[in-house]
Amino acid sequence: MIVRTAKKSDKEEVLKFCSNTFEWGDYIHQVWDIWSAEQHSKLYVVDHNERGKNNNNFPVAISHVTLCPGKRQIWLEGIRVHPAHRRKKIATGLIAKMLQFGMLQGAIEASAVVATDNIGSRLMLENNGFSVISRWVYYSSTHKTAGSSRIRPTNARVASLEDLNDVGNYLTDSPIYKLSGKRYVKAWRWYLLNRNTLRHFIKKRNLIVTGYPSPNGIALLNRCGYWHRRDALQIVYLDSLSKSSLQNLVAFLTNLRISSIKPPPNSHSYVLQFLAYQSEHLPVVMKKFDIKESEQFLLYARRL
Repeated sequence: MIVRTAKKSDKEEVLKFCSNTFEWGDYIHQVWDIWSAEQHSKLYVVDHNERGKNNNNFPVAISHVTLCPGKRQIWLEGIRVHPAHRRKKIATGLIAKMLQFGMLQGAIEASAVVATDNIGSRLMLENNGFSVISRWVYYSSTHKTAGSSRIRPTNARVASLEDLNDVGNYLTDSPIYKLSGKRYVKAWRWYLLNRNTLRHFIKKRNLIVTGYPSPNGIALLNRCGYWHRRDALQIVYLDSLSKSSLQNLVAFLTNLRISSIKPPPNSHSYVLQFLAYQSEHLPVVMKKFDIKESEQFLLYARRL
């Protein structure tokens, strides 16, 4: 087994076995060029030598690892193995290579996320020293969803830098912050959430707060989409003390989509996405807003 850095010429061969990985397909075709060009990261392939055919090497597995902001964590993603070459410890070899990359970069932790129903990938991570640190849920709603097109009352608002200390103190005391692994999501990567992150979101007008005079709920937004999905408004962290504060936040977010996004006629593409820790009140509030759960994820981590 030869693990090496991917080349541009590998793309066509890799996509042949990365098109129907899941019931809905796969996303590797959307991120290959992004991953190939990304700094502080490695896109690996595993070569297989097929004897008797001019000794040609061709890729039978891939994975990607990137150094997270702050340079103390690495993120593992995109582990794929050709169906004909599974159960050969290839994925284990890729994980070892990615962990080695992290240690050489001075990182102290590695993280990854897996859908709860993907038992094979969960066992793979657990067998390589990873443990579950949080459970997240993904909700989505198109702009055509019934009941989602009317403006609802809310006292939530866009935070300012004057709110930074109060929001930071709220987060420090929040049980959801701890249960979420102290992470937020960016382009389907879970990064550490701290006061510097809060400051960045506030400056971009992407931190929503509810409660006065002290916060009792916050939400972090990504208005730019991810990969090639520029039609998505993502909520990448959601935290509330009560059902009523959660309703205020979700109302603000659904109102934001209605007021700021004007999708083309008859288009079903625009999506409001929520990625959040699965808190007690979340399913109840989402049902009220007719926002449907799509999938649940387990966030894994291990020390390096």
